[in-house]
Amino acid sequence: MTRSFWLAASLLLLAALAWLEAPQFWALATLDDALGNAFAAFAIARGLNATISVLQSSTVDLQVFQISVGEALDPANDMIERFSWVMFAATGSLALQKLLLGISANVVIKALVSGACILAAVLVALRARVGQAVALKLALACVFLRFAVLLVALASGLASEAFLDEPRQATMSQLETTEERLAEIADERIAGQQDAQSWWQQLKGSLDNLVGNPVASVVDGFDAITDKVVDLTMIFITQTVLFPLGFLYLLYRLGGRLFGQARLGGRFERRRLPPRE
Repeated sequence: MTRSFWLAASLLLLAALAWLEAPQFWALATLDDALGNAFAAFAIARGLNATISVLQSSTVDLQVFQISVGEALDPANDMIERFSWVMFAATGSLALQKLLLGISANVVIKALVSGACILAAVLVALRARVGQAVALKLALACVFLRFAVLLVALASGLASEAFLDEPRQATMSQLETTEERLAEIADERIAGQQDAQSWWQQLKGSLDNLVGNPVASVVDGFDAITDKVVDLTMIFITQTVLFPLGFLYLLYRLGGRLFGQARLGGRFERRRLPPRE
């Protein structure tokens, strides 16, 4: 079996795989799951932002002096506001990947890939000297157009599931719990159902699960929230930007290397002299 044979067979296989629907469904499910997580994180961020804005307008009376909660919550509120913009960009990245995935699955793209691969396979099998290099480059471009986003989505989903799902779920759960408790405190504060001292104690107690130990001040508690927000920001940046770009670059380099070696092997075979009788 010569290199030309295997290259032609691979091109014909790619021409058939271009019409396979199962990988498309898997990639779409992966992107939909990632979008769901991004929307959930965005909702938590907006909820925290709204709740902290309510708490910022409150003043705690400790009989001897008053504490303006707004000054203590400014850094956390700024961080959560920036995080909401990061999550907006993350959802935009995932939505763009989903759009490109749908375009790559269009019938025109599939037909173009099949036609280019079949043409290149025929020229490789015939060991044609004219047009083979151009046909291979065209086939490579079409295959990249059809499968790049699909493979990147699947690879990013697998990498995220292996490395990012557990820390993301734990961090989101902690932030969601804190957001719910702070929202309850804010509602009670607005309704005037509790005095300032009990409100201060509930605000401190609502942060116990997030920090791990009872907090001594509201600043320490919201510093812990800020840490969790930073962790979640890095997780989503990695999932929606770094993983896709990294896998796309690796796929581009791998495809170029494979087709370059195959074309070089075809040139050597054409130059080989026929055996003597």
